[in-house]
Amino acid sequence: MRKALYFIGLTVLALAISAAIQQPKAPEFVEGELIVKFSAEIAAQDVNTAMTRIGTETVERLSFVDAYHLKITSDKSVKKAVEEFSALPNVVYAEPNYIYSTAVIPNDPKFGDLWAMQNTGQTGGLAGADISATTAWDLATGSHAVIVGVIDTGIDYTHDDLAANIYTNPGEDAWSNPNDPSTGDRVDNDGNGKVDDWKGWNFINNSNDAYDDNMHGTHCAGSIGAIGDNGVGVVGVNWTVKLMPLKFLDGSGSGTSTDAIKAIEYATAMGVHIMSNSWGGGGFSQAMEEAIQKASDEGILFVAAAGNDGTDNDAIPHYPSNYEVANVVAVAASDHGDNRALWGSSGGDDGCGFVCSNAVAATPGSNYGKTTVDIAAPGKNILSTVPGNSYASLSGTSMAAPHIAGAAALLLSVNPGLTVDGLKTALFTTVDPLDDFTNKIVTGGRLNLRAAVESVLPTP
Repeated sequence: MRKALYFIGLTVLALAISAAIQQPKAPEFVEGELIVKFSAEIAAQDVNTAMTRIGTETVERLSFVDAYHLKITSDKSVKKAVEEFSALPNVVYAEPNYIYSTAVIPNDPKFGDLWAMQNTGQTGGLAGADISATTAWDLATGSHAVIVGVIDTGIDYTHDDLAANIYTNPGEDAWSNPNDPSTGDRVDNDGNGKVDDWKGWNFINNSNDAYDDNMHGTHCAGSIGAIGDNGVGVVGVNWTVKLMPLKFLDGSGSGTSTDAIKAIEYATAMGVHIMSNSWGGGGFSQAMEEAIQKASDEGILFVAAAGNDGTDNDAIPHYPSNYEVANVVAVAASDHGDNRALWGSSGGDDGCGFVCSNAVAATPGSNYGKTTVDIAAPGKNILSTVPGNSYASLSGTSMAAPHIAGAAALLLSVNPGLTVDGLKTALFTTVDPLDDFTNKIVTGGRLNLRAAVESVLPTP
């Protein structure tokens, strides 16, 4: 049901309009690298012998999932190395180090109305086709006690509309300049192996600078928790929240399984309540599934974009949204008319076209799945924060997932005792049913934030 990874979109595919379905693109992976997990009973000497015989060496130990990140030292292909390790009796699994990418497309920068929060028809859509945010805010606007880990390209932690909502590590001494990660005291004050990780971590270069050099992560962060009622820019689902920057995707929107796993491990150890994941690609990864399961074991909700190919995830799995782990919530995208979001000329003038996804359907749009995609949220022409104190409109299920992550955070601000099951029940049983999602996703509807908040209000 739920398994793989990719940052939904950016690959241009020449596709004949007459072809309704093409074969999905083969998962990408890092050449010369793999992830291997040995059985607990194997002796260290036997591990070394196996690595030497197959021609690999250790890059690092992925202790969170008890696996090895290996580098091939010969001219052997990744496929061959995976096959040889998989044939050994004491190997639990061997797999490529998959590459993931973002799921968004910029469009008209002049689009300036937050229709997702309150839709009056101002963008030509259907009045009321929104998440009922304004009435939800009559009940709650969020809390700094709730931490959302944004596993993405980083966050512009200096943005005027985000800075006060950026997570700071209470166990680490503050940077002398709050906007400059080089001004820390160069001491691992909390002893977690990360020096000066006051505002998250960069898992690409193993540094404390998780600044966004793309825009995707900052945009997602703004939808979750751009500061409200501050007279600046936009507002997120939460006016008040803590956003933890967890950078594993680089400036081009590309990242690897190993770095994603390390981001999940760090977020779990640092006590996040929700993980927002607007990325995907690659094939099924046992190591990734195990990492997500460990987060689930700690009661952390894992919200994931369903994908932008316009295809059925029941038939063509999309990862990580398809992993069958209890904490995973897969999110489809709706548009301002309460329809399943489509990209390109057949779905409006958002300029998305085939570059929005891997384009295995003639008209790319939000993925769906009667049993594998849970809920819909606004994901087309979404205005939010981007680096440099700026704002932009983007489209994709990358934009939908943060609305659900933000909704879960708002629910926790009202009722901190909610479990993963409690959060899912509140989100799923209060949707607005929509014809375009009936028999297409599990709930058949789009997020209703007001109804969800009302459902978890403590009894007087």
